[in-house]
Amino acid sequence: MNIEKLKQDPRMPKHIAFIIDGNGRWAKLRGQPRSVGHKFGADNVKRQIEAVRDLGIKNLSIYCFSSENWKRPQKEVDYLMSLFENMMDEYRQEYIDKDVKIIFSGDFNDERLPKVVREKAKKLSEDSAKKTEFILNLCINYGGRQEILKAVNEIVFENVKSVDSKIFERHLYTADMLPLDLVIRTSGEQRSSNFMPWQTTYSEWMYPKKLWPSFSKKDLIKCIKSYMKRNRRFGEIKE
Repeated sequence: MNIEKLKQDPRMPKHIAFIIDGNGRWAKLRGQPRSVGHKFGADNVKRQIEAVRDLGIKNLSIYCFSSENWKRPQKEVDYLMSLFENMMDEYRQEYIDKDVKIIFSGDFNDERLPKVVREKAKKLSEDSAKKTEFILNLCINYGGRQEILKAVNEIVFENVKSVDSKIFERHLYTADMLPLDLVIRTSGEQRSSNFMPWQTTYSEWMYPKKLWPSFSKKDLIKCIKSYMKRNRRFGEIKE
């Protein structure tokens, strides 16, 4: 199946997510420090964004740094923060004029996040807010349970008497995004790791064994083709 034919297939996912797992193991297998794996992983994030856009998929979420990742060694955390800072500079140059809306999921009021990262994320979100062609959601300092609690507290503050799913979803980070169709977690690990528990209720999951820095566009297409073969019934019986 060629790319153009794939793009025209109505079964194509409209919103996919990556849980980028395996950077450290990728580096260890090559006798390199974990920081090298994170750098190659960051480079692959850019390649995969372009691969997703090339396939005509409109929404992409990427789990970059969880609210639990602060438990990692400080040296590694500091390096990841420097990567995020550089990433935001690169994405401004790369996407700000390409009709790409960039949003951030996660607690950016947390002062453990460097001030420069918080400020650049805020500016990037504001400057791309009116873009419409593609939504890129970068999940940094993100936790799914924390997101649900955030939504609940906002709704309580608004003194809403009765809450339905539409009201609740308006308070999620993904309020402007399409339903999440497919989650791809690399490295073969089969855990959700506190990633979007509400949004993934009806998502399909893939667990390719490739470590994230080695995950290619070919691997992405393989996952998508496998997804398209699944019978998504959403509780219905289709005869």
